[in-house]
Amino acid sequence: MEWVPAPTPINEKRRAKATERTGIIGTDQVYLFDIYLEIAKDISGYEGGSFSLYDSKNQCSISAIGFEKELHQKNDKADSICSYVLLEKNPLVVFDLKKHDIFKYHPAATSGMCHSYCGFPVRNKDGYALGTFCLLNFTEVKEMSSEKIELIEKLVSRLALQIDTQTEQKELTSQKISKSIDIFMDNYRDFTLSDYKNFIDICSGLNLPEKDATNLIHANLCEIRNMTVMLSSKGNELQEKMNIVTKIHNQIKVEGNEANSLIDNALDKLGDL
Repeated sequence: MEWVPAPTPINEKRRAKATERTGIIGTDQVYLFDIYLEIAKDISGYEGGSFSLYDSKNQCSISAIGFEKELHQKNDKADSICSYVLLEKNPLVVFDLKKHDIFKYHPAATSGMCHSYCGFPVRNKDGYALGTFCLLNFTEVKEMSSEKIELIEKLVSRLALQIDTQTEQKELTSQKISKSIDIFMDNYRDFTLSDYKNFIDICSGLNLPEKDATNLIHANLCEIRNMTVMLSSKGNELQEKMNIVTKIHNQIKVEGNEANSLIDNALDKLGDL
């Protein structure tokens, strides 16, 4: 017999659209998701793992650990065991691929490349399976306790929550930018989007050449102070009206023992969920 690809989910069009809304595919956000795989690998004792999202055609790799995988790699969904996970509400656990009625015919099993597989659907708040979070063992058949599986389920739920939050924030930001453009252009109908961009640059504290701020200066939105283009009081009023007042965010870099402690604390918190 030959490998039989997973059937297409009933809600495939809506599911794929929900995935595309996240805006994650094709972006460099590996660092945001690697930590989930690192923790799951420590919990399970498995040798590798991957997190993928699925658009209308492909399995799109977002993050991988324990084996080589090209960034932004896309594979036909029909070639993937993980496609079966999209159909599941619960984890798809196959400790011995060669004993599974379907998966034993997959090249990963027939070649001996992978022996054990655990796949977790990554579902958003609306219940759509955006992708899969999979753990793999390459050298031997390896089982996993139900307690560990449940713990990883909670971890994947946290990952899904992060995606939901990120998606909502992206959409809110887009709406905010659109509204700020409307306010800017309504107040200054002769201005162009280049003037809008220049105004935003000045609001962000960037150094703008005086020649690029000519229109803004003539409209009394900006003025020259100490050889630098700055917002005038009128410009500050417009910035506040557009709701684009910038805020300072602190960035914290975590390394070494502190990073290990952070992971330990995360595992403790997962255990309390």
